[in-house]
Amino acid sequence: MSPLRRIQASPRGLRARGALASGVAVVAFGWHAAPAAATKAVTEEEIHGGSEAEHATQLFRRSKGQEGALIGAGALAGPAAGALRPHGMNLTTPLEDMTSEYIGRIGVGTDRDGGAQFNARVVFDTGSTNLWVASVLCKLSPCSHEKASKFYDPKKSLTQKAFVTKEGAPSTSDIDIVFGTGELKGPLRVDTCRVGPMAVTHQPFAMIREMTGRVFESFPFEGILGLGFPSLSFGGITPFFEHVIDQKLLKNNEFSFYLNADPTKPSAILWGGVNKSLYTGPIRMFPVVQPHYWAIELVDFRIGDKSYGDGGMKRLIFDSGTTFFTAPPMIYDEVVHRLKPAPCSTVESDSERYAPLVYVLRSASGKKYELTLPQDIYMLGDSSLGTSAVDEGHCKPAFMQLDVPRQYGPAMILGEVFMRSFFTVFSRGSGDVREARVGFARARRGLAPGGLA
Repeated sequence: MSPLRRIQASPRGLRARGALASGVAVVAFGWHAAPAAATKAVTEEEIHGGSEAEHATQLFRRSKGQEGALIGAGALAGPAAGALRPHGMNLTTPLEDMTSEYIGRIGVGTDRDGGAQFNARVVFDTGSTNLWVASVLCKLSPCSHEKASKFYDPKKSLTQKAFVTKEGAPSTSDIDIVFGTGELKGPLRVDTCRVGPMAVTHQPFAMIREMTGRVFESFPFEGILGLGFPSLSFGGITPFFEHVIDQKLLKNNEFSFYLNADPTKPSAILWGGVNKSLYTGPIRMFPVVQPHYWAIELVDFRIGDKSYGDGGMKRLIFDSGTTFFTAPPMIYDEVVHRLKPAPCSTVESDSERYAPLVYVLRSASGKKYELTLPQDIYMLGDSSLGTSAVDEGHCKPAFMQLDVPRQYGPAMILGEVFMRSFFTVFSRGSGDVREARVGFARARRGLAPGGLA
């Protein structure tokens, strides 16, 4: 059997949680090989080249105290039915911290001045593929006539077109997608989509006519920009990032997430590369084994030394639209039975029960690796920012139950809680889905990504 190499946060007590919550603590992170294989393993690792991002979009995070996963649970279930920038421009898209989901701004359509007809606050979701935008058609709650008048209006866009079906006729039907916490319906349209200085032309998207679900009432949701693979797209619609690749808008076909735990600190999705100041250690890359979701091979899952791999886990999915860690029903029941909610002081002192989570992964060379997550990452404090346990209060595991479609599982998911501790890269290589990779490295907390737009 190949020797295991580890991704291991440095040992430390939960008393460091206060520093984590304030965004100033940096946890050491490294890979540890079995000594006999150390030299050979270095040459077989797939390491991100460190190419600098060309653009970053700021993300904002939902206010404290609101629950749930907006996108991932349903997106993974699938559907129910500026000018072009020159290469080399320094870019970054800011993400708003809205405690569950992060949202950022995109522009849709073209007004008479050449700018965006509507600037939408959207969730950048790697667990779905289609683009959804709030429109003037949405008049029922949580929309209203007043809100709808400020949403996307094709009549006011100079670049909009009807969506034409494969039969050559304009589409007149609504599409419908069900999420774990809501449902969206609306007709298709084609227009220009702007993300910072990138302008994707001829982008099909759904104009939201109906939003169903309390989650859409809880924060200023105006759309979803899906970043999954083409096979996940409704009706074979060409996804946004496929157009980014086809229109050669980036030198490197990749994007990465830096999510701050502290909502007063900026987060970002970076386009075309990384920002080396935002993480520590090299970014190890793993091949996507089934390019439908951003899924890599999962060899085993453990809590401490106890394996829970009897459920036949095969995939580990990285989903920016899911808040928590997820597990299918059988494993979820065992996880929550062991990791019971408890006073945070009890969690801290009982390191045997609340042992690290261990995800055993496989690299492109066939090497096995252990991704080890200590309790301060997966146990949430009820008086914290929703990111890690705190010195006082009640703590509970950041797990939710979720089954992915059978042909893409069994699978577990790493969502935003994971990504608040790990800088995460999604690469498409030359654009061929067979070259897709996911990589991660320990994030440096509380920093401000440069070049935000």
